[in-house]
Amino acid sequence: MKIRFAWWPLMAFVALQFFLGEAHELVHTGVGRLLCGCWGPRDFNVWSLCATCEQAPLRTMAATVAGPLFTFAMMGWGYRLLAPQNPIPHRSLGFALVFANLPVARLLGAVFMGGNDEVYALRPFLPYPLAWAVGATFVVAAVALPVARAYTALHPHGRRGVFLAFFFLPMALTVAVVLGVLNSLLAAGFLAMTGVLGSPWLVTGWTLTVCLALGSTYRHLFALGQPATAVQA
Repeated sequence: MKIRFAWWPLMAFVALQFFLGEAHELVHTGVGRLLCGCWGPRDFNVWSLCATCEQAPLRTMAATVAGPLFTFAMMGWGYRLLAPQNPIPHRSLGFALVFANLPVARLLGAVFMGGNDEVYALRPFLPYPLAWAVGATFVVAAVALPVARAYTALHPHGRRGVFLAFFFLPMALTVAVVLGVLNSLLAAGFLAMTGVLGSPWLVTGWTLTVCLALGSTYRHLFALGQPATAVQA
């Protein structure tokens, strides 16, 4: 499979990436709402449970692990779609699902920085070195197969460069847009009043924006990849 570096497939990929990142956060806070009966505060990448669950470590752990479980489920779906016997449109979507979930961010946070949800969820119950080891092992196990299949799905010509681009550049874009621009605007007080789902209005606006963006472009995800012969023709 060759990746089409064309405008609409790439825009669809970016929309999927931002949508899945926001969905990851909403899974955290949504599970917290179900378990605690109220919405906790959040920004674009940090959340907490509401006051009724301040001293509830098991419910905190459940809400914490819910986000990465959702993310790894999406990557697992991508892995299944990337099966060699599937048609190219399905494999194209699978490739997008693997990398739009930012596997490098999961690895960087848990394995190399000793943080991320996978480690934080265990810290109340295990010594930190053990929590780090268990969390990091889980992340590597969850990420390895989808990423490896996505790599082997690529046509050998230019495979390494395409893989590295999709592995690293989506995280860089998220850091720049979400953590850099949007969180800075929120910290400055722009649309920082609480809106729906316990989120500031700026976050709510972003949620609606990424939903609309993905809804209007998702069909192009099926054309992100093409047979090598079609691209060479």
